[in-house]
Amino acid sequence: MNEKYEANVEMSAFCKWCGESLSSDHTGPCPKCGREGKTVHVKIRDSLGIRDSLFWERRREFFEENPKIKILLLGITFGSPIIGLICSGILGLIVGFVFSLVSYLLGPYAVIKVREIERGNSY
Repeated sequence: MNEKYEANVEMSAFCKWCGESLSSDHTGPCPKCGREGKTVHVKIRDSLGIRDSLFWERRREFFEENPKIKILLLGITFGSPIIGLICSGILGLIVGFVFSLVSYLLGPYAVIKVREIERGNSY
């Protein structure tokens, strides 16, 4: 926030008893009536300027699906036990391992979390 400050001060002094105009730094008795005491009037003119700005941010989070990869992963999930039933021994182990590896590598691409961030400001 930026601030600009200006002040104008006007001072005037008068004798408390007769009202004679005196200087603001006058001390002692009044030159007209000879009594002591003065009244001081102070006028202050003041102005203040303020400037502000606004910064904003909007976030939107959602999940984006890849249907082709999801269908492939469902096929691997339900097809692996059937292939394991058909292939046994070392061949079944290798085929099962390959399908698991493919499923593990493709899994993060089936559903992706997307975060959109939009920023702006106003002066």
